[in-house]
Amino acid sequence: MAQDETYQTKVYMEQGGNRYVAGSGGVFAVESGGSMFVYSGAQIVVESGANFAIAGGDIAGHDLRHILVSEQLMDSQNFSAAVNTLAISNLPKNLGTYTIWASAAAAANDASFWLTSVSAGREVFLGLAGDSTGAFTNPLTTVVVSTSGCIILGSVGQHVSKFTMNASAASDVLVHLVAIADNTWSIVFARGDVNESTNL
Repeated sequence: MAQDETYQTKVYMEQGGNRYVAGSGGVFAVESGGSMFVYSGAQIVVESGANFAIAGGDIAGHDLRHILVSEQLMDSQNFSAAVNTLAISNLPKNLGTYTIWASAAAAANDASFWLTSVSAGREVFLGLAGDSTGAFTNPLTTVVVSTSGCIILGSVGQHVSKFTMNASAASDVLVHLVAIADNTWSIVFARGDVNESTNL
């Protein structure tokens, strides 16, 4: 919003008294010992294109959002072998980083894991461990990762409908996903037997 040039000061209260404005060159200053409070229910809005000068360096608004998201509490789930907890599982929301590590199990064949709507900046590590003990009769554990309310960009940037993680006694799997935009996951690293299904 452009400054109202009818005002002679750079910082002023608009007609009607509903808004304080710092025009071009104006500053709202909180000096040493001063404070600014934002109480419950209030909102701070930062529009796209705004910059924050923090400790002498500029940070763009969208970059700050990524930083704030990545610093949220990390969570993880470790599914024990021979437990079919992963049969149908959704990625929890409102977590900065999420790690799941499942061990290969006969009961987990064709298990499904769902990625849902997401805010830009989140990341997730999906791991699937093979059966090195030979205790399971199923030589191959398959986890199908699908989406609901979001999309996945594959390892070469194409839109994929889902991908499968296949672990065995000789092979573990690790997939690193980053939300590069709202509701858009991207595979930035994959190790092991990972098969991507592209949309035709």
